[in-house]
Amino acid sequence: MLWYHDHALGINRLNVFAGLFGVYILRDEFEDSLNLPRGKYEIPLAFYDRIFDLDSQLNYPVSGNPKSPWTPEVFGDAFLVNGKLFPYLEVEPRPYRFRALNAANARFFHLTMSNGQPFHQIGTDQGLLPAPVELKRVTLAPAERADLILDFSASAGDQIILNNDGRTVMQFRVAKPQHKNSPQKIATTALPSTLRPVPKIPESAAVQTRNLTLVEIDDEVMHPVTMLLNNTHWNMPVTENPTLDSTEIWNLINTTDDSHPIHLHLVRFQILDRRSFDVSAYWMTGKLKFFGPPIPPEPSEAGWKDTVRADPAMLTRIIIPFTGYPGRYVWHCHILEHEDNEMMRPYDVIAKP
Repeated sequence: MLWYHDHALGINRLNVFAGLFGVYILRDEFEDSLNLPRGKYEIPLAFYDRIFDLDSQLNYPVSGNPKSPWTPEVFGDAFLVNGKLFPYLEVEPRPYRFRALNAANARFFHLTMSNGQPFHQIGTDQGLLPAPVELKRVTLAPAERADLILDFSASAGDQIILNNDGRTVMQFRVAKPQHKNSPQKIATTALPSTLRPVPKIPESAAVQTRNLTLVEIDDEVMHPVTMLLNNTHWNMPVTENPTLDSTEIWNLINTTDDSHPIHLHLVRFQILDRRSFDVSAYWMTGKLKFFGPPIPPEPSEAGWKDTVRADPAMLTRIIIPFTGYPGRYVWHCHILEHEDNEMMRPYDVIAKP
């Protein structure tokens, strides 16, 4: 499940806030052979938050400084799903496939079901996982997607709330059996125990490893905080120039207090691990002093990704095959206020000589 949205430099946060985005689903025969819920039982769900004024119009906040109108992040008090406030979905007592997208400017979603039932995640940003993963809570950073199975077979007649951090997002209204004394025939589909293989890319395949910092600079005059990748502004010379059909490891060194969803255009990648480090020591010496062993990716991240959560005071390692086409692309934080305020950089994929 891909998605598309406006990407105008400097005003991306405003145009996406206004609703310029959508989803785009790609399929193949292999996926069709898995007999997953489809047709009316497969539904995209785009989650995001917004702020409305008293006239029910979108209200994007500004800093009050006309020379620097930026706000560090925008968090709305209204949750929307597919453009609707407090929506409900009438479902049958059977499995459904939901293609979930976090399309918020800055908010991370932590989704749970009010009846405690689990989700089964079967895919990530760029396709199916090797096997289903059972989760009580689904976490989505901005731009991340999750391919989910929810089975309502045991919930006929129930009303179930999908929550985010204890607040209502939407309601599922599960149909009752058609006749009290003759239970409704329920169509069930066994969830496959294996899905699509995701061969691990060996670290030995990487021809280069890059250390790339995530940085905040607090400008006391202009405000707010400027967010940078590798301590470099957008219009400075390109410093990342991988060769087409080569593989690299990028070490995302997060020196900030925020979790940043880092997104690369063109490519898909795999997460290697995360590791906590001493930020102060790094700035003083330029060396990474680790506090513990590497932490492998969560099972729900064990597939192909194009957006990775780089947590604060952590080194996040990703391994990237640069396949596709030569040219200029971008990588950036997908918190849109950060992206528009310099946390985006171009990179060049160079054709082989």
